[in-house]
Amino acid sequence: MMYRESADNEAFRYIDVHATVGLAADKSGGRANGSPGSLHSVLLLALVCCLLAIPGIGASLAAFPPGQVSIVTRAAAAFGLGYAAAGGCAFVLSSAHAFWLAVYLPLWAAVSVVLWVIALRRASLREHGRAALAEIRAEPLPLLMGALVVIAVLAVHTGYLHYLGGPHYVYYLNGVEIANSHGVPSQTLEYGQSWPPATDKIFLDAFTGVLVLFSQNYLIGPGVLLLLSILGCALGLWAAAWELGLRRTGGLLPLLILANGVIFNTSLSNDFTEYRAEDFGRAVAFCALALGVVAIRQGSWRTAVLAGLVLAAASGSHLIPVLVVVLALTCVGVARLLYRADGRPRLVALLGGIVVCGTGAVVGLAIRVFAGGTFGLNGASAQSAYAAIHTRFDPTAYLYKGLFVPRDAPSGTHPYYPVGKVVYSLIYSGLGAYLPHWQVVLVFAAAVLAAVVLFVFVKTDLRIVGLVGLGIFAGIVAVALAFNFKYHVYIDATFGGRRLGSYSSVGLILVGLAVLEALIMLLERTPPPVLVAGVVVPVLILTAWLAPSSALSAHLTHVSHERLKLVNWIRAHTTCGARFLVNQRSEGTLTTLAGRNAISEGMGPFLRPDKLGYVTSLMLGARNFYQDPQAHQAFLRQYNITYVIVARIGKLVGYSGPEGSANLSALNAAPFLHQVYTRQSAIVYQVTGASAPAPSTLLRGPYLHCLTGPAKF
Repeated sequence: MMYRESADNEAFRYIDVHATVGLAADKSGGRANGSPGSLHSVLLLALVCCLLAIPGIGASLAAFPPGQVSIVTRAAAAFGLGYAAAGGCAFVLSSAHAFWLAVYLPLWAAVSVVLWVIALRRASLREHGRAALAEIRAEPLPLLMGALVVIAVLAVHTGYLHYLGGPHYVYYLNGVEIANSHGVPSQTLEYGQSWPPATDKIFLDAFTGVLVLFSQNYLIGPGVLLLLSILGCALGLWAAAWELGLRRTGGLLPLLILANGVIFNTSLSNDFTEYRAEDFGRAVAFCALALGVVAIRQGSWRTAVLAGLVLAAASGSHLIPVLVVVLALTCVGVARLLYRADGRPRLVALLGGIVVCGTGAVVGLAIRVFAGGTFGLNGASAQSAYAAIHTRFDPTAYLYKGLFVPRDAPSGTHPYYPVGKVVYSLIYSGLGAYLPHWQVVLVFAAAVLAAVVLFVFVKTDLRIVGLVGLGIFAGIVAVALAFNFKYHVYIDATFGGRRLGSYSSVGLILVGLAVLEALIMLLERTPPPVLVAGVVVPVLILTAWLAPSSALSAHLTHVSHERLKLVNWIRAHTTCGARFLVNQRSEGTLTTLAGRNAISEGMGPFLRPDKLGYVTSLMLGARNFYQDPQAHQAFLRQYNITYVIVARIGKLVGYSGPEGSANLSALNAAPFLHQVYTRQSAIVYQVTGASAPAPSTLLRGPYLHCLTGPAKF
């Protein structure tokens, strides 16, 4: 009657004959048995690359005449503008509720044709080719080394194409729901209820829906988007560094940020081991950063508008990377105001930055207006709404960390945390280590000295990089302190450290690369072999040292395998109307991968005060049940729960904070719970006497429904 792990942890057997399954449509939700999984992933990746590249290259050629910008910047522009075009078509159709592949492809093709016609009318492919070859001949080594770094970063992440992530599946589920409803849905399934969808990431959600239209194998889609995110980030970071003057060392920027689990703050690199919306938002925002630097330097309003359009597309994907890029562009503009470059008036830099940010704001607002649904960040502007949640503890801290932190008094001007604590946490985050104060002072004194020396003595664009790097770090600290003083709810007050802290190393890395670039410049008067060694050796050493740290580890492979085992058991052995309680707050995992209703599953409601009270009460009830199931049996009846899952490894399907640990001895002793699945990673109990209700109407669509066949890559 149950599925149990054998004593030697190698042989497993199915003995469950209880469950019957309901809906028969699309029983697998994965590839057909005869289709190689790796080929399926590669084909989807190639297809989506074409969706971006065909309009993107056309837009890039139309935007810049031959030789106006580097190959590197043109590649970043192609990614950003391609996403703006392909994602824009998807967004329009989702807002118009005409989201069908038969409508999307002709619209996308028409937009691509228009862009290519404009490009070819302005210059021929032969002219662009000659300009590209001339650049390659002029700077072969920097281009070669940068390209090799980008390839290495992508190569070490290819294993994630077949990695099944857990907690963040909601970012793919949003696209599934759009495909399922042929547009932005009126309701989504969250925490066992029907809620209006949060559409603050609607641009990316619509683009994700296109992947769903192409493939209903929901195991491979997130991996494809993750690899595309890495490609876009690598191109954007390399191009931004190139435009700032880091010609020989700029290729190291994507390595140090995307494939670095060793030095500095490794949070960004760790984020690129499981797909999330912020990953793709970073890719688009970094491409906008490169275009924005060009616009500020050249004073071109056309480039500024294009950069603003890409920035708007990024804002419809994730707002946090946009905030960081706006901060970086502000630093670039201010730094260029300090001197006249190429005889241009100083205000040219300021005007270019204003056009970039203004265009991004206007178009981003338009995306928000036509998105429909609800804006999932209302709590940041309506702090008083939290007062309606009557708890002595801060509910956002409880849901985020599982701790009962006392509420902070909303009156007065005192900070949420002491100023010194906020500043030092960001300093240590940026350095990636806790150092004695004298060492911290020494590091930052050296960084300031390096920035000043570069600005005074270097006559190329490199002179501002040190100032820009320090400005980014100082800006992050300033934003963190502003939130720390303004807000008195945990999730808002700690925004700077929690969400911007992962970017705290970027500025310091820029300063370090600028110093390395300046040292290599000094080698230009030495024999060529010495100069070549100065360029090649640092790149090879850092790549060989850092890149392997981001490859798919044995631990992550094991966790992915265990997730797949659990999902396949749920598909095969539970009814379509089954309702699950999990001791981890998950975000779309069971809904997407099994088409089942998990009441502990939904987007984090931290900034949705109207939903926060219900979710807090739900999680407290679940917490009490897992600690003393016999005393809280009524909780199961209240929510018609038919299966209880105990995840025994961290982040198997979600976050363990709010529901706390499970009392296994008490659960095993409960007479109304019967073990039906047992592995080292998870235990599933069937609730005796519980009858599954009819499946939710939200789980009966063409793309989102009960799945009963085995999931395979």
